Amino acid sequence: MHSIMPPGEAMTVRLAELSDAADVAFVHVSTWQVVYRGHMPDDLLDNLSVEQRTSMWERLIPSGGVWVALDGTEVVGFAAAGPSRDDDASSELYAIYLLPSAWGSGLAEPLAEAALSEMGDVVLWVLDDNPRARRFYERLGFVLDDMTRTEEFGSAIVKEVRYRRS
Repeated sequence: MHSIMPPGEAMTVRLAELSDAADVAFVHVSTWQVVYRGHMPDDLLDNLSVEQRTSMWERLIPSGGVWVALDGTEVVGFAAAGPSRDDDASSELYAIYLLPSAWGSGLAEPLAEAALSEMGDVVLWVLDDNPRARRFYERLGFVLDDMTRTEEFGSAIVKEVRYRRS
């Protein structure tokens, strides 16, 4: 386990293990229900399934690229990164989420840096109307690269902007 806090502190970041899948799924669903409320339909958010996300993470975690943030032994966040889905970049930060109870804990930056540590040119997509996340990525050295896209989530169409860090 790689400690990210001074000795004696209980907050750590490490590669996810298969046994973390249900906890990662819980963080995934819980944070979506808070962060995207008002951006996506309530019925979509209210019906997200931890069980379905657990199955997804059980498939993804063994390939690597998924990191977890722990407060003691509790998974309070995760980040996922890997090859870019865009043709003009080598790597992509797919997701980084922390439970609201872990916001301001100091875990987000080390979690992101762990996921990004071996990546060169990396991109990420974020909701255009998510100033908190955008400020966080900018603090990590990401800059807007003028690429945009729209995504459909239920009855909502949301605009995303792309950030890049070389």
